Amino acid sequence: MNKKIIIVSAVVIIIAAILGTIYFVSPKSFESLKNLTKIIDLTPEKPKVIEEKLVIPETKKITGGEGRFVSEGPVEVALVPKTESEKVVVSKAILTVKGSYNLAKQEAGKWSSDAKLVFIKSLGAVTLEGKSSQWQLAFSSKTKVKKGYEIIIQADQIVSKKEIESSAKGVDFPANMSDSGEFVKKLQERPTFSDAIISSFLLASTPESTDIKWWFSISTSKGTVTFEVK
Repeated sequence: MNKKIIIVSAVVIIIAAILGTIYFVSPKSFESLKNLTKIIDLTPEKPKVIEEKLVIPETKKITGGEGRFVSEGPVEVALVPKTESEKVVVSKAILTVKGSYNLAKQEAGKWSSDAKLVFIKSLGAVTLEGKSSQWQLAFSSKTKVKKGYEIIIQADQIVSKKEIESSAKGVDFPANMSDSGEFVKKLQERPTFSDAIISSFLLASTPESTDIKWWFSISTSKGTVTFEVK
């Protein structure tokens, strides 16, 4: 028999014995105990496990504006969980931002040898390690005018890839950037976000600018937080 079960059973027996003694000695005291609102829960706390079903977006066109804002994700995750029950486990969250790009870039290269990244966006639940169960990546190409390429990843597999209309401009991926998990850690270090929740990630650039920069954004309950990628 499991040692924990034996311990819990022993505690339950002891409590039952104490309550039985109280009832036998003083029934009125027992009645007052029944009115206590606080219930002792001997069940160990466990993280919440998230199972998601992939819904492939019906993308028709990419304009580049998709990288200018971060939408709220499907699942809220405590940035600084206080208890085990506040923690979230996303069963299919395997890849980080860098991991999703490394998986998708080869397929994008098959579509066009000069494919450049436009943005990477989480579609599924995110984790404190910077991972997501689902990612959307968009690419552009100078040689394929007004065309773009969308790749959807679930877990660690490409589940959709297609050419679409696009007026967006991609640029070289910031190879030396910190990964998404590092940006989550930076946010955790900010005291004002100790009670915040996060729900989605976005990596996008400013291709129109003469000084092109990449930005990593996190959607939180206190607004979108953006870090410059260096």
